[in-house]
Amino acid sequence: MTTEDGGGPAWARLIPGPRDPLPAQVEQWLQWLAVERNRPWTTVRTYRQDVAKFVAFLSTTVDIRSPDLLEGLDRAVLRRYQLELAGVLPHPRTRARALVALRSFLNFAFDEGWTPTLLSRQVTIPRYVLGDPHPIHTEDVPRLLAALPRGNLRDLRDRALIYFLLSTGCRIAEACGLNRDDVRLEGFRVLGKGGRHRTVYCTAAALKAVRDYLRRRGLDEAPALWISVARADRPGGCTLPDNRLTPDGARRALTALRARVSGDPEAFRLLSALHSPHVARHTAATTLLEATNGDVRLVQEVLGHASLETLRIYTEITDRRKREAYRRLGDYLTEVAVGGDGARR
Repeated sequence: MTTEDGGGPAWARLIPGPRDPLPAQVEQWLQWLAVERNRPWTTVRTYRQDVAKFVAFLSTTVDIRSPDLLEGLDRAVLRRYQLELAGVLPHPRTRARALVALRSFLNFAFDEGWTPTLLSRQVTIPRYVLGDPHPIHTEDVPRLLAALPRGNLRDLRDRALIYFLLSTGCRIAEACGLNRDDVRLEGFRVLGKGGRHRTVYCTAAALKAVRDYLRRRGLDEAPALWISVARADRPGGCTLPDNRLTPDGARRALTALRARVSGDPEAFRLLSALHSPHVARHTAATTLLEATNGDVRLVQEVLGHASLETLRIYTEITDRRKREAYRRLGDYLTEVAVGGDGARR
C-alpha cells in the first residue's frame, strides 16, 4: 500500500509521535527494557520510535487498541512490513536498527506468551557496508557557520545546534537528551551509548550561539535544551512542558534548513555537505585529529568511542589529506625549481 503520490506506504503518515500513546503490550515491553534490563532512557526512546513504525503499519489492518496487538501476526505480515519499511527507511543501516528493535519486542512477546511461535526469527536484518565518513573540509567549517541564518527562533535553534555538534562531537541522541541548564563552558556530562557518561566541552562561540537561541526562546516550562518549534508542539507560541526535539526531528530540521537557504547557492552548497547530524560528529573527529597532531587517545575520550579501532577510519582520512598536502608541496617546489632555472638561463 502506497501513498497517492507514490512516496511510500500510507501508514508512514500514521507513525505515533513521542507523546502519542502506544498499545499496552508495547508500553509493557518498554517498561521492561527500562526497569528490568536497565537500558538507558536514550536507548528506550530510540526503540520506542522504531517500534512505533511497526504499530503504524499494523494500524492499517488491525485495531491497535485491542489488548492483543499481535493476534494473527505471521511470517507473511512481517515480510510485507519489512518490504514496506524499505520505502520509509531506504538506508539499510537505519532500517537494520529499526528491525533490531522489532526483534527485541517479538522476543519479549514470545516470552510473555503473546505469540505461539518465536516470530523474531522471521525478521531479517539487512546487511550493509560501513562506508567512509564524509566530514566537511576544515576550511569550509567557518564559511558554513557564517552562512547560517538567524532570523527567527527556528533559525537560531538550527544555528545553535550545528555550532554545538561541530564543537562537541556529540551524537545527535546525546545532544537531544540535554537540558537547558546542562551546557557550561567548563564542561558538562552527556549520556552516551551503553549508558556510559562522559564529560564534553564546547567552544565559546558555540556557547554564545546556544545562549542566543535560548534568549530568543525565552522562559518556558520545557526543561529540554533543544525543542521542536513546530506549531503543534508550540500551540499559540507556548512551549509544552514535554517538548523535546528528537533525533529524527533534528534530521528533518537540517533538511528544512537546506530548503530555506536554497536561494543562496553558496550557503546551500555548504549545508548540502552537512546532510545529517552525524556528519558534524565526523567533522569534529577529523578536525580534532588535525588540531592535536593525531592524538587518537584524546579524540577517543572526547567522542566516547569504546575502542581506538573505531577511530582508524578517521586517521586514514587525515593521512590522505596529509599525503595530498605533501603532493601539492612537491608540485609547488618542482614548479619553483623549474622557474628558477629558467630565470638563471
